[in-house]
Amino acid sequence: MKQAGSRFSRVAGIAFATLMLAGAWSAHVDAAKRTAVKKSRAGADTSLVLVRIGRDAITRADVQKRIESFPEQFRSNYVTPEGRQQLVDRMIEERVWLSMAQKKGVADRPQVQQQLEQQRRDLLIRTYLNEVMAANTAPSDSEARVYYDAHLADYKVPATVTVRHIQSKTENDAKKVKQYARGKQDWAGLVKRFSTDTLTKANGGLLGTVTHEGVFAGIGNQPALAESAFALPEGGIGGPIKTTRGWHVIKVDALKPESTRPFDQVRQLIIRQLSSQRSQDFYKSRLEQARHELDVRPDSVAIKKFISQKKTAREMFNEAQALGTPDARLEGYRNLLAQYPDSEVSPQAQFMIGFIYSEELKNYEEAEKAFRALLQRYPKAELATSAQWMIDHMRSDEAPAFVNLDAAKDSSNHEMKHPNLKPWTPPAKKNGPKKP
Repeated sequence: MKQAGSRFSRVAGIAFATLMLAGAWSAHVDAAKRTAVKKSRAGADTSLVLVRIGRDAITRADVQKRIESFPEQFRSNYVTPEGRQQLVDRMIEERVWLSMAQKKGVADRPQVQQQLEQQRRDLLIRTYLNEVMAANTAPSDSEARVYYDAHLADYKVPATVTVRHIQSKTENDAKKVKQYARGKQDWAGLVKRFSTDTLTKANGGLLGTVTHEGVFAGIGNQPALAESAFALPEGGIGGPIKTTRGWHVIKVDALKPESTRPFDQVRQLIIRQLSSQRSQDFYKSRLEQARHELDVRPDSVAIKKFISQKKTAREMFNEAQALGTPDARLEGYRNLLAQYPDSEVSPQAQFMIGFIYSEELKNYEEAEKAFRALLQRYPKAELATSAQWMIDHMRSDEAPAFVNLDAAKDSSNHEMKHPNLKPWTPPAKKNGPKKP
C-alpha cells in the first residue's frame, strides 16, 4: 500500500508539474503573441497616412522624423496634441506649396537651379571644411603664457589720476581759492562758492580720471593740467594752472601708477588671439596641401588678362545709373564719355549729364552746355530732339513730357526710352520763361 501511495504521489507530482509547465508555456506564447501584435501595430502606426495630397501623403513616420530633426530644446513643443496639430498643419502647407511650385515648373527655372546648385556647393564645402578644421588643436595654457611673457608691453595699464578742480576767471582769484583750500576749508563748499565751471559745480568739481595725455571728458585736451596733477600726491592741491578755459586749482583724489595686467586676467583674450591665428595658419596649410594634391596650375597670363580687362561702355553706364548722389552720377557719366566717346550709350550719358544739371541741381548754364555738347557731338542721335527741347524750355514751368524718367533710369533693359517722343508743337505760354 505504501508503495502504491508513493507511486501515486510521484505520478501526481509529474502531472502537476506537467500542468504547470503547460500553463507557463501557454502564458509565454500569449505574451509573445501580444508583443508581436504590439510591434505589428507600432509598425502599422508609423506608416499610418495622416493626410493625402493628391498622390502624395504625409505619414506618422514623416511627422516623427521632422520632430526628431529639431534641436532637443524645441522637441518639447510637440509633445502636446496642440503642438503636434500645429506641426501637421505646417507640414501640409509646406507640401501644398511645394507641390504647386513643382507643378508650375519652378524647379526647372534656370535661376532656381542656379541657387540650388550654389546652396549645394556651399553645404558641401562647409561640411567638409568643418571636418578639416576640427583637426586643428586649440592653444594650451603654456603657449598662452609664453606669448604673454613675450608681449608684456601689450598689457601695460597706463598711470591714471583722478582730478577735481575749481575754475576761476583770473589768476588772483585762483590764488585766493588755493589758500582757502590749503587752509583745510571744505572743498565742496569752495567749489560751489567760487568755481565758474557750471558743469562740475554739482559734483565737487570732479573732472574724472585721465592718463598723461590729459583728455578730460568735460574740458577737452588739457595735458598741462594732467601733468600738474601727476606731480601731486593723493589728496594734494596744486595750481593755479592756466588753460584755454581759465585758471584752475586742482585736487588729486586718486593716483594709480603704471601697471601690467596679470596673466589670469588676459588669459582668455590671448587664447582667442592664438586660436584665431592658428586657425588661419592651419587653413592656409590645408588649402596648400589640397591644391598640391589636386594639381592646381593657374595660368597667370590668362588671369591677368581677365582681371585687367576694360569695362564695357554699357557696364559703365549701368554703374553710373546706380550711383546715389547727382555728383557721383555726373562723374560716372563723364568717365564713360572719356573712355568711350563714340559708343552706343554715349549720347545717353551726355543727355543724362544735362538732365541732372537741369532737373536735380537746377544749374541751367551747365545743363545747356551739356545739351549743346550732345547736339555738336551726336547730331543724328535720337536724343538730339530732346536735348534741343531742354535748351529751349528747361527754364520755364513746362515739363519735358517726352522724357520718361522711369524708363530712362530703368537698368533692367539698360536703355533710356522715350515712348512719347514725337514732333513737338510749342504750347501757348501763360507765363514768361523763368530766369535761372
